[in-house]
Amino acid sequence: MAVPKIVVLACGNIFAGDDAVGIEVMRELEREGLPASVTVVEAGAPGLGMLDHMFGFDKAVIIDAVVGAGEPGRIVRWREDEIPRKMAPPVSVHDISIRDALEFGRKSVPGMLPSEVVVIGVVVAQMEAWHMGLTPEVAEAVPGAARAVRTEIDRWVPGT
Repeated sequence: MAVPKIVVLACGNIFAGDDAVGIEVMRELEREGLPASVTVVEAGAPGLGMLDHMFGFDKAVIIDAVVGAGEPGRIVRWREDEIPRKMAPPVSVHDISIRDALEFGRKSVPGMLPSEVVVIGVVVAQMEAWHMGLTPEVAEAVPGAARAVRTEIDRWVPGT
């Protein structure tokens, strides 16, 4: 039996404060080491472009900053059908929500996206442009978010 291929998409912008949390979680995972069947992609703020990174994988784990889902530093896990929708319409294709991008992809290229997509999010305190560094409560959540991603990997790749 083939080992499932997993992609971890680390979303965020290191020049926007807590928005960099996905990148910091990715760095933590890379320091720990990952199975050969796991690919990690620094995805930035991809919008529809995130779909390109998912083709050919069995599972995708998206790590991203989350606004308005509780106290800063809280870690959330959403299955694809649980991902909240944006209230405001997108201004450009880069502004499309994760959920809308996935729905578009599933309709446009049926069978090409992973069978399972999960978001591991960290609730952020601030996303200020041209500010580097995480707030303390978000920085403290990085190891826990990395463990949550590792749990997702372990569910699919036995013996990791």
